[in-house]
This record gives sequence, C-alpha cells and structure tokens, in this order.
Amino acid sequence: METIPRKVRLPAIRMVKRPILLAVWIILVVATLGIKAISMGWFAHRQPLVLNGQPALLFFTISRGCDCQMMVVHNAEAQLTAWQLPANLGLSVIRLDFNRRLDLAKQYRVARAPALVLLDTARRVIWKQDEGLSDEAPLDLIQAQSHIEVLISDDTK
Repeated sequence: METIPRKVRLPAIRMVKRPILLAVWIILVVATLGIKAISMGWFAHRQPLVLNGQPALLFFTISRGCDCQMMVVHNAEAQLTAWQLPANLGLSVIRLDFNRRLDLAKQYRVARAPALVLLDTARRVIWKQDEGLSDEAPLDLIQAQSHIEVLISDDTK
C-alpha cells in the first residue's frame, strides 16, 4: 500500500497580509503624527514672556487658517503696522502666534485671533479685544490707544 504524500500547506496569504497591513498602517499613523508634531511645534520649548517690568501690548495672530481667517489677520496686521504708537511710551508690542502659544492664549483668556491684550507692569490684563470690529478693520486701535494712555499716565504718577 502506497502512502499518499500529504500536501504541505503554506499559511494562507491573507493571514500573512493582515499583520503586514496593520504594521504599515501603524507606521503611517505614527509618521503622520510625527510630522504634524514637528510642524506645529508640539515639542518646541516655550520661552516665557519677558516684559522687564514694562507694560506690553500682546498681538495674537495666526499663521495658518482658511482664506477668510487669513484675510482678517492680514488686515489686522496691516492696521497694526500703520498704527503710529509713540516710542516714548515704553510700551512693547509683542506678536504671538495663537496656534503656537496656546499657553499664553489660555492664560489671558483669548478665544480667537486676531486679538489685542494690554498688560500692565504686573502682567495683569488692563484691556482685551478678541472680537473683531469688521473684516476690513478688525482691531479697535482708538480704544487701545486710550487705554494705553491711561495706563502710562497711571504709571508715571
């Protein structure tokens, strides 16, 4: 009696493909998150806000957004650039990216950009504007100027 040789079965191809596909998927997800983490600055060192005992005007802006957001931000930046702030006030204007400095946005309770926050020498919020007036001129620089003048006159007393 002859024995019939048994067929040697290789593992099913789909059983081999599953772990490989799962590994490829995991690698792609981790690579995507890594690229996003680096580009968004998740691991970047957050430098503390240095005011040197002087009042400051914080300007929160964004570097990325939809077209309508970026139009409002560009208009706000143009407004701030054209604004003639007297240099003898001792007030520094600090530009901050809202998306990269969420710690400061939370600390000063800024909900959206563009926004202005006026701080006194003790880092207390004197005035804040995080609601735009219009898309063409979102910043209320007249009100900011009046609050700055009051703050500076109080500091000189």
